[in-house]
Amino acid sequence: MMRPARLARPTCSLLSAAALCLLLSLPVAAAPTLTVSREVGLPLQAAKEALAANRFDAALAAIDKAAAVPTITAEEKWAVEQTRAAIFKAQGRFDKAAIAFEAATSLVPLSAADQAGALETLSQLWYRAGNYAKSAEFGEKAMAAGRLSDAFRQMVAEAYFRAKEPAKAGKLAQALIEDQRKAGRAPSAEVLQLQAASEFGSGNIEGYIKTLKQQLRTDRSKENWLRLFNAMQQAKPIPEKLDLDWARLRLAANAYENPDSFTEMAQRAMVEELPAEAAAVLERGWSLGILGKGPKQDRHERLRDYATRQLAAQKDGLTARQQEVAAGKDANAMAKLGMILVSLGQTDQGIAMLQQALKGKLLSPNVVRLRLGMVQYRVGQTKAAAQTMASLPPGSDEARLAEIAALLYPAAN
Repeated sequence: MMRPARLARPTCSLLSAAALCLLLSLPVAAAPTLTVSREVGLPLQAAKEALAANRFDAALAAIDKAAAVPTITAEEKWAVEQTRAAIFKAQGRFDKAAIAFEAATSLVPLSAADQAGALETLSQLWYRAGNYAKSAEFGEKAMAAGRLSDAFRQMVAEAYFRAKEPAKAGKLAQALIEDQRKAGRAPSAEVLQLQAASEFGSGNIEGYIKTLKQQLRTDRSKENWLRLFNAMQQAKPIPEKLDLDWARLRLAANAYENPDSFTEMAQRAMVEELPAEAAAVLERGWSLGILGKGPKQDRHERLRDYATRQLAAQKDGLTARQQEVAAGKDANAMAKLGMILVSLGQTDQGIAMLQQALKGKLLSPNVVRLRLGMVQYRVGQTKAAAQTMASLPPGSDEARLAEIAALLYPAAN
């Protein structure tokens, strides 16, 4: 039986510094009409000139001189703290920039739009400072005030995620995904990745699986396939009767990377009287450089030789077996023969045999229906496959695997 060892933690690629810089700008509030005294104006102008020249120590010294003027007004303080915030931001001292900028916003009356912009900037500054709880706090206020760009909402969701509040991150990411869909846009890969990581972090495995499936529609990386297979197995183990079908899906997704995965699948195929499939699986392992070496090399070679001998024997007796099945009209025998024919490359005959078997009395009709649909998907009969899979009981183990087959083989006709 083939079982993943554990559920791997997903990675989450958050906003890059470059992307955030596109969001972050200072100042956001419209400057009030100022009449600046000479005592404040001269050092304030000197601070701005030093900032433009990247002479930050001189800029801060000048701004401190301006702030120390005994007669400084609230409006002048506004200009001083805005400039101080700009200096700290240019230095990358975002916590100090946030403190100075917040101080500035409290000094003069702001319009509703300017207040919303200030809240957004504070959220961005605290994010850059690494204080994600404060970033999320100001982000919520900014969103309530109408700052709802996709980029900003994603940043707030990421702030929640980094503040170790995955449930809140997931809720916000899901809302963003739904809004993007309503607007006729495909959800961005970054938001889907954030949603998946948030669902995982909050222990919502079913939500995690659902989001991974969405991701795989655009990002069909091996890592995403591995996460999906592992998560599905953790949510509800695959029953033994579907082991080989599960292995087929994993192999098709290139989600096998160790020798035992290939040899176990080959052995399972041999048990199902499918030496041709076993031989093909082993050959795949050899071609990838996974089999045919290491401490189990002799075992690999023995298994390949055995599959080759069994395949030759099966081919020799195929005509007699077909005659026997035709005479007996046993649906289970037909289903087994159908898969044998498929494995031997006689796909059309195999599909016809499986369809005929489904008209009779089967021990496991849903398993046969799943296998027929998987074969149809594999050969590009997408519409027929979807119709076959649609008759599986919703929520059944076979239906779970059918969803993966549909993801693996997108519309081909």
